[in-house]
Amino acid sequence: MSFLSLPISLFTIPPVRSFGGISGYVTLTENTTDTITITKQPVQQGATISDHAFKNPVLFSMQMLFRFNTSQSLSQIYASLIALQNQLTPFTCITPKRTYRNMLFATLSQTTDKKTENCLAISASFEQVIIVNIGVITIPPSQLTSPASNAATALAGKKSALFTIFGAGQTAPGAAP
Repeated sequence: MSFLSLPISLFTIPPVRSFGGISGYVTLTENTTDTITITKQPVQQGATISDHAFKNPVLFSMQMLFRFNTSQSLSQIYASLIALQNQLTPFTCITPKRTYRNMLFATLSQTTDKKTENCLAISASFEQVIIVNIGVITIPPSQLTSPASNAATALAGKKSALFTIFGAGQTAPGAAP
């Protein structure tokens, strides 16, 4: 029998899944949400305009099962998951479809029922932390417009608001009829 006649599944490498260095679980479900926010500003007569958009953090959730292994008990595995959440340090989640960088555990929940009595059933949601680099520059006092003090408020004369309500059939001065 030739190796060419063997099922192709014998030669495939199983998909790698891990998060924060933790692996060795069975994935029941994975869900990813990528969204953007489109800003809206009201203008004349109730119309809105959209002037820009921005990317929201990626949301990723999964349900997984861990089983007892020779190196760790179920309570030790659960404790390591809680410890990873409590570190508040972004980590990487790897799935066969995507690599998620800078993720944190948003929620971590454990369920025990008659089907999961002898394993560790975990539902976890992760949220991306958008990390930006900031910089600080120092401007010499000689380049500031008022280096010696914070300028005081200057009097600029009397100001008032003009508000006029136009009734039916009336138009504002200078407006087209």
